[in-house]
Amino acid sequence: MSTQLPQLGSVSSAGGGNSKTLGASSSQSSLKRSTSHPGSLKAQTQARFGYLGHLSLREAQGNPEALRNVNALDATAFLPTVMVMQRASTPWQYNTPARLLEEPVSLDTEADKEEQGGASPAPKAGAKADKKSLAASQPMPANYVRRIRRRAQMSLTNDAASWKQAIADLKLLADSSSRSGNIYQALQCYHKMGIILDNQEMYAEAIQKYKQFLSLCITSKNTQGEALAYNCLGIDTFKANQHDESIQYHNKHLELADATGRLIAHTNLGIVFQAMGLSEHAAIHHQHAIEYANRMGAKDAQCFSVGNLAIASAAQGDLQTSRICLQYHLSAAQKNEAEHGGFEVCSSDLEEC
Repeated sequence: MSTQLPQLGSVSSAGGGNSKTLGASSSQSSLKRSTSHPGSLKAQTQARFGYLGHLSLREAQGNPEALRNVNALDATAFLPTVMVMQRASTPWQYNTPARLLEEPVSLDTEADKEEQGGASPAPKAGAKADKKSLAASQPMPANYVRRIRRRAQMSLTNDAASWKQAIADLKLLADSSSRSGNIYQALQCYHKMGIILDNQEMYAEAIQKYKQFLSLCITSKNTQGEALAYNCLGIDTFKANQHDESIQYHNKHLELADATGRLIAHTNLGIVFQAMGLSEHAAIHHQHAIEYANRMGAKDAQCFSVGNLAIASAAQGDLQTSRICLQYHLSAAQKNEAEHGGFEVCSSDLEEC
């Protein structure tokens, strides 16, 4: 393993430089910035003073300036958990219901389960309810836009009568939108139905909805939605034990994605290959994920990428590299927990090595 681990706390900071200016000149420069377009303002200023209305991508799918503004405000955040499939960021204008938390992928084989005392126990009836309560108890994101969005999603979820009624309403809305030619509204409905079915762990039905979402995105030349559809299909086909199809979808997501999307795609590909027993392929993808995390300066992404590489290294028998990576993962997770709180530190794997 030749991957160089990033320095703890190394985050690329934008906006540095000399800030010692006179009061008059600073007020004049701020006045000039305020009269210019919203993209010249800082993300915090845009969020505080209501520039979110300028960031709609419905009529500006190919506008790079609008994409930069959205990325500045609605940046992707990760939890530093090992062996968890990463979801691509859903555009905030989709108004989707809240997803339940992704669980870590279990790498136990049938032989391991037999050694531990037979088949795995049946899931409890209240397991799904506990998962919902755990997702609802998660701390609010530090990002302003995501915090507001989480609150809106929670209020929409509480008002919904049942998931079956929500699916029926969305089907009716999708059909009417398709007949009227509103493809943008129809594809959003299919994506929402996929999320609702995901929360109910009905992955076969969710795959069908995501495929309809993908076809509408391709028809409307919505590249952002197409990449999102490949990510959703790759994760759900993996959960349905269709590993070959999952690799194909994640590779298509890798072709269309930006730097953040490539980090997510490489992470998911590494987890799929690891579940298939191909540890060398998994390690290569996790190394690529670490490189993209270093370029982005994302400490949470560095944390779980290095932890995933530790799992792949241990499967190959390289326990020294695995221990170094897990020690870095533990230190980074503890630092993130001290700064933000609410992160789960995975130290059990370190003890096993």
